[in-house]
Order: sequence, then structure tokens, then C-alpha cells
Amino acid sequence: MLIPSVPTARAASGALRRSLWTSRALYSQPADRKPTEPKPTEAKPAESKPAESKPVDSTNAQPAKPQNVDDEKIEYFGNTRFPKFRPKPRRTITPGDAVGQATPAVKPTPQPLTAQMQQKWRDILSPEKNLETRAKIIHDIGHSYFQDIVDLRDNGDKLFEAPKQLIRGSRAHYLPSVSGKTLAGANADVLDLCEGRTTLLSINFNKFSERHTQSFVEPFEAAFADAENVQVVQLNIEENWAKAVVLQMCLPFLRRQIPKHRHDRYLVHYGNVEELRKSMGIANSLIGYVFLIDKELRIRWYANGLAVMSEAQAMVALTRKLAKTNK
Repeated sequence: MLIPSVPTARAASGALRRSLWTSRALYSQPADRKPTEPKPTEAKPAESKPAESKPVDSTNAQPAKPQNVDDEKIEYFGNTRFPKFRPKPRRTITPGDAVGQATPAVKPTPQPLTAQMQQKWRDILSPEKNLETRAKIIHDIGHSYFQDIVDLRDNGDKLFEAPKQLIRGSRAHYLPSVSGKTLAGANADVLDLCEGRTTLLSINFNKFSERHTQSFVEPFEAAFADAENVQVVQLNIEENWAKAVVLQMCLPFLRRQIPKHRHDRYLVHYGNVEELRKSMGIANSLIGYVFLIDKELRIRWYANGLAVMSEAQAMVALTRKLAKTNK
């Protein structure tokens, strides 16, 4: 192996440096020079710019810009565009229409635990029951937990003003069956509590709706405190199993809050009451409802929300009229 001498290595490194400087000078030379010929080529795109922006697409683009208009209700989160949440329209009944079920309700017969487990197993294997369960799950998914809150915020805590006359007995529907336990500790059905007497039935699903029903119950009790064939029955419904546990723990407080003479007619029900909602026109669980029921368990009048003066007066007058016919 030949090792180059020191002068030879220095000469080679000097030639390498010169070649690098020469190539660098040649590379930077076009940038240092003033461009003479490219001027017309640079001016041509400038002249063609109006032609490119000339298509009057700005006027055509304006109709596609209703994103900032309030009617579109668009909200921006970063660069993503989401449609603003719109609550479903409130579906209410027409005041004066018959509510309840068309045929008299039949109380469910109590079954032993083994029979209940066998029926549960048959429901699991039944295709029809599976389709019903699937339809209920789809309905629950489409119904937001906050939908009632949004509906209450946008539409208020009253669905409509109560009618001024009774529903005719030939056209009235019947009260559905709901079982539960009274504050006195006895198992009962709402049909047993209301049968044979003119009854004001109040239904509430939470503490917020309780003040609605109390606005009807208090003037009703004041007007019929001495009447033997007129009574008040209260139904407290809890559909959520987690809240049902809390409600069971709060029953002692509820007994102290409710007057003692109402304990045997205050019914607490745990479980789903979807059929009751549909048949009795309950559109929002945050609103309280009252129903005037005759001795044959027919729903003759109803109201919702906070009572106004005209509704309280109509309730008392219609109850007196109904109590006379029930004697």
C-alpha cells in the first residue's frame, strides 16, 4: 500500500477546496444576477390573475353560507361543525280527549317465585318478547335523559290548561292498574284505593313535580275535608332502579313529610310504567298530573303543572257534580 507524501496530500486537498469554491460560485451566480428575461414570464401570470378570479363564484358561494344564520343553528367546536341540539316537539293530548285504557283494567294476580322464574325463562326464549324488548331498547336510546329538562326549559312546566267540563261517562276511559306499597306498609293496587269513591289521583315522578300536584291537592282537601265519598290518592312512581334504592332509604323522611291520614292512600311504585304514560297522556316526567276518577274507575277530568285559579275552581265544581251522581 502506497502512502502519499505530505506535499502530495496538501496539493490534493487544495484542489478539492478550489473545486468546491468554484461549484459554489457557479451555483450562486444566477441568484446574484438580476433576472432580465424572466420579467415578461412573471408579468403574464399577474395579467392572468384577474382571469382566474374573474369567475363570479363569490355570488354563487353566498347562498351556501347560511352557516352563520340563526335558522341553521350551527355550533363550532374547533374546526368541526356540529348541528345544534334541537329538542323533539312536545307531544301532548288535546284537552278534553279521553285518556286511560278503553277496557276496564284487570289486576294482576300474584304468583309464587318459581312461577315468576318460569315465566321469565319463557319470555327469554320467545321471539315476540325479544322483539318487544329490542323495540323498547331502541326507544330508550332515542330518548335522551335530558330531553324532559330541555322540553321544560323551552316550553314551560304546563302542557295545557285543564278543560272546564267533565268527560262524558259513555266516552271516558278506565284507569290502568298500578301496584305498589303504601306508606302504611301494605301492598295495594291503585284500583283498590280508588274504587267506589270519587277520587283525585295525583301522579308524580320526582320531587320537582310534587309541588305541581300539591297545588291541586291542597284546595281539594280544603273543599272536601268532611266528605265521606271523596278522597285523595297519591301515586309516587320511580322508574330508575338506582333512584329506587335512594327512595326506599328516604321513606322514613317521606312518612314524616306526608300527613298521617294520607299514608294508607299514598302508593309508591318501583318499575317501568311506559304503558301508563302512553295511555294517560304523560308527556314529561318532570310535570305533575292529577286525574279526577269516578266510582267506576273512569277518568272524567285531568290537569297538569301548577294549578291556576280557574283550574282549582273548575276542579272543585266538577268534583261536587261528580260526587252527587256517584251517590
